[in-house]
Amino acid sequence: GIFENDHVICDLDDSLPVLRHRWKQEASGEIFQENLLRILDEYRHLKSSFAKLAWLADTTLLGELDEETEVWLVEDWEDLLFVDAGVRIHAVILGSNIFADYPMEQFKKDAEEKFKIFQVELGVFSTMEEAYNWIREQQLLIKETK
Repeated sequence: GIFENDHVICDLDDSLPVLRHRWKQEASGEIFQENLLRILDEYRHLKSSFAKLAWLADTTLLGELDEETEVWLVEDWEDLLFVDAGVRIHAVILGSNIFADYPMEQFKKDAEEKFKIFQVELGVFSTMEEAYNWIREQQLLIKETK
């Protein structure tokens, strides 16, 4: 694994490749943001070795995010992720909590619209297996740049 703390576990599956992280419990907005930024640093660092590196977030146990964090996701995080770090394939695994899912669905809709020009693909899934199959398909569609 790359790192793990009380809230999140982050590792690289280089067979795909995908940088994946799984939330272990509900997190405050501050902890959520800190961890995401740390994962983003790892992504940037790994992207040089893996041109098609995908991003996978398992938010099944994350719980609800506060409004401030939802705003941050849309206003700051999306740009960092898709413009700055160049994430092209972004998959999220959602739990069964409808209130927690809503912001993620909104995030997906918003990001798809906003980053169309960058050919960003976003998927929302209920199992790791579905997410993996989709990521693999998306990676096959990307033309080799190297």
